[in-house]
Order: sequence, then structure tokens, then C-alpha cells
Amino acid sequence: MLLTRSIEHSWRYDHAFPLYARLPWRTAYRLAAWQSNYFYQKQAQTRERIRSHMQEVFPSASAEQIDVWARDYFRMVEQEALDTWFLDQPVIPEIVQLTGFELVQAARASGQKVLLSSGHFGRFWMAGPAMRQAGASIGTITRDGGATNQHGLHPAEYRYRLWKLKRLQSVLAGPFLVEGEDLRPLYKELSKHLITLLFDVSYSEIPRGSVTVPFLNGTISVPAGIYKIAKKTKAVVAPFYMHDSGSGAVVAEFSQLLDPDNYNDEEFMSLLATQLESRIRARPGQWWLWEALPLLRRQ
Repeated sequence: MLLTRSIEHSWRYDHAFPLYARLPWRTAYRLAAWQSNYFYQKQAQTRERIRSHMQEVFPSASAEQIDVWARDYFRMVEQEALDTWFLDQPVIPEIVQLTGFELVQAARASGQKVLLSSGHFGRFWMAGPAMRQAGASIGTITRDGGATNQHGLHPAEYRYRLWKLKRLQSVLAGPFLVEGEDLRPLYKELSKHLITLLFDVSYSEIPRGSVTVPFLNGTISVPAGIYKIAKKTKAVVAPFYMHDSGSGAVVAEFSQLLDPDNYNDEEFMSLLATQLESRIRARPGQWWLWEALPLLRRQ
């Protein structure tokens, strides 16, 4: 098998991951971690940009430590791709644990609308099938899923992402709305589903309504959409982040529910950014947006 990509074919998506998914899950995730070493070497420009941005944030970190974090990043990317094949498998309770989710369940049982919030940290999609098995249905707003490849992805990557979204929507059983389209249905769906929104999103231009918040030794501009939606719909926000040891198993850790009426937009988004930063500082290799950090920092 050639380790190359073409317009019509991807050895990762068409061969490697489907093969791994037939194996016991611990073996499958070890193979995905091993596979990441190839991409760590092959994607040299990506690797060095990530290393450079990590070094800027952690100036006292040694080159060896930066390398450990960068390798963890590539390991996470491969294991997250493999996750797509395990979303509907009966071993999900072995792979994913939920902690603090009872706060969300209690709020929903009382009739409270709940927005889930996270950042691009770790294998965050894996929280979904675990919540589904706990009786919740989950939707989101996605940048993928449009009728055209507007983000210029490699054709094999674009094909994979469309397939991944279909699997996610099938497994999670909630609405998947495409960013930029009419989001008014979301307000109705909150009465029936949990909606997950990621707030650390990079754009080529700073969106209207963004706020500037402290983050990683500087500031970043982030959309305050989750705050505005929560205010408009009278929902509380449940932040969660993934704890990933690297072995394949993950824990989705939920923190205390946040009432947007207790904050203004800048205070609220600063709180979310502080929570994300604490996770990044604990496990730098598991933040997806190291390459995009300069975009986030623009004023």
C-alpha cells in the first residue's frame, strides 16, 4: 500500500482506519498513535509552525518538551480520526466516561434549556455518543457540511468530513446546522436537544460581535455567539473538556453550569477562555488551533 494521497483515494480513510476499527479498541488506538509518527515527519511545515507557536506561549520550555507536546498533537489527530469508526460501537462505554454530566441531566429534567460549550481541545466529539447513551440527543452548528468545498480542503479530506458529519448526526440524533445559514431553528431545537457550540473559532476576518479576552500570555478575539444565544433562549451553559491520556480512552469533564444573566458578554467569554487556557497549559498538545493562534490574536 503506497503512503500517498490522490484526488480519489486516501490510504488513511479508505484502508488504515477501517482496518484498525475491526480490531480490539485498545489495539486500534495504539496503531493510530503509531501511525502519527509518519505524519509528524511528513508534515514538517505544520509541525514547525505548531512548535514555534508553542514556544512563544511557553518560552521556558525546552526543545525536548516542545517535541513531546507536538508529538502528542499528531497522536491526537490520528486517534480523533479513528474515533469516527467507533461512534456507534458497543464499546463506547469502555472508551468514554462522563463526569459531572448529572448537572446537565438535572437541569434538563427541570425544564431548563442547556447549551454545551467546549473548545477545540482533545477528541471532543467522543463526548457525544456517551451523552447519547445516557439518554440525551445532541446537535451543533458546524462549518462543514455545505454543498461545496468552500474551505478548499483536499478532496479526500472533504469527502471524509461529509461522511463523518453524517455519522455524527445519525449517532447523536440532534440537528446539525451549517454556519452562515438560517439559525432560527436552533432556538426551537433547544427545547428538545442539547446543542454544542465551540467558541475558539478562527476566521479570516474578525466577525461582528466578537470580544477580546485574555488568553495564553496575550489576547484573542472570539465571537460571543454562545453568550448571545444563551441570553436570547434563556439557556444555561455547560462547559466541558476532554481528558485524554493518549491510550484511546477519554473522559468528558463537565464543570458548573453558567447563567449568562450573571455576566456581560466580555466577562462570560473571558471565563470560557480561562477554562480553556487551563486545559491547554495542562496538556498543550491537545489544542487543535496552535497553527491558527496568530489569526485568533488579531485585533
